[in-house]
Amino acid sequence: MTTSYSVEQPLYATNAGPSSSSVPPVVSAAASFATNDHLERVKKSQLILEKYPDRVPLIIEPSKGDRVSYPIDKSKYITPRDLTLLQLQQIIRKRIHFPSEKALFMFINNRLFPITSMVGQIYDDNKDSDGFLYVTYCQENTFGSNYK
Repeated sequence: MTTSYSVEQPLYATNAGPSSSSVPPVVSAAASFATNDHLERVKKSQLILEKYPDRVPLIIEPSKGDRVSYPIDKSKYITPRDLTLLQLQQIIRKRIHFPSEKALFMFINNRLFPITSMVGQIYDDNKDSDGFLYVTYCQENTFGSNYK
């Protein structure tokens, strides 16, 4: 069973305690946002792994290069470690209402994996530094461009 989740309040890194300097460090807003965003995702993934040790946190998104995008309603999922990529593909197809005449390709780190691969093993080998496994998908028309 795959579970999607959402977090009500975002997690932010805070500096508790008194500061030794009265002058705050000079950091660009973009760098600070990227660091906080990464720390937030690390905390979320650690929380998920502690709460569900037999599951894997995934972020599933459409490929940026796909001409016709099928958006997914939720991008964050928690899946069992023993789920195969074929089962994950079936879940994604249902969530995006994907037509049966089109082929769905799933990429992890810009690589295709065998459809019989277990998500847990792929997660262990390919997870991002923030603790999530990023899966992108794109479509291909299997019957040529004239099929409707």
